[in-house]
Amino acid sequence: VSAVACTWGSVAHAAAKSDSQAFIERMADRGIGFLESHKGAPEKQRAAFRDLLPDHFDLATIGRFAMGKYWRVATPQQRADYSRLFESMIVRVYSERFASYNGQKLSIDGSKEISDTDTMVQSRIIPTDNSSPVKVDWRVRKSGGTFKVVDIVVEGVSMSVTQRSDFSAVIEKGGGDVAVLIDHLRK
Repeated sequence: VSAVACTWGSVAHAAAKSDSQAFIERMADRGIGFLESHKGAPEKQRAAFRDLLPDHFDLATIGRFAMGKYWRVATPQQRADYSRLFESMIVRVYSERFASYNGQKLSIDGSKEISDTDTMVQSRIIPTDNSSPVKVDWRVRKSGGTFKVVDIVVEGVSMSVTQRSDFSAVIEKGGGDVAVLIDHLRK
């Protein structure tokens, strides 16, 4: 009986990995699709990216993490302003980065379960110019039957941790006032 339970557990574990990998593949296909179809049209790329974000990224979780300990001291209005500005910043920054897309492909290499809810999907971005691939890992969280990206790790560097460090530095330079970060994001 324990062997059967163990086998079923392994099958369920493999299926969860497969689901998170398929989620990243679908997201990449959608993203590459709009990058190719809107090449040379940055406004259309930004609009398509803005549509892709809520379907595939848990921006609320990422934004709270990036604000760190300051989230708890922010007023409800500051949280709302920050969340709106954070999403706009993400759309602007990443759509500018993706505007340089030139036929690169995403290769899914596997996945590793991190917790009951989180899986790290390992991938590489394969350039078209024979340069070295870029290692990109996607931290995917399953909640309520859906998957969302909660972090991207590029060549071992967490984008969420980097953003948190940057935001913390801005707030600390401003004397610990969250309003300084919100003003910074507005600019």
